[in-house]
Amino acid sequence: MKDLRFKRKYFLPIQSGRKTLECRINYPFLRSVKIGDQMKYFWEHLSVIVEIVAIRHYRTFKEMLSRECVEKLVPGMSKEQALSEYEAIYPEWKVQKNGGLVVFEIKVIRK
Repeated sequence: MKDLRFKRKYFLPIQSGRKTLECRINYPFLRSVKIGDQMKYFWEHLSVIVEIVAIRHYRTFKEMLSRECVEKLVPGMSKEQALSEYEAIYPEWKVQKNGGLVVFEIKVIRK
């Protein structure tokens, strides 16, 4: 089971069930994740187990945000705010170096 670390502001909406999409750079260690896999998402001492229910790939944040529900990615943010947030976390060169982005659609199966 793969583990993914989160900042508090992203973990709590996952834990509550409001955030059901997670976007990450398509890093090599994430490329083996398949639909039906379980992952441990954590922040400090808190964790949840999620099941991957869908996986989608995108080349850029703009493309991803034009096709995905922003409220499920970053609850409470507009598309413009979400774009700024993602670009502040992940530089463009890193996105391109790793072949784009991966979006995991998830459901919490154990808190």
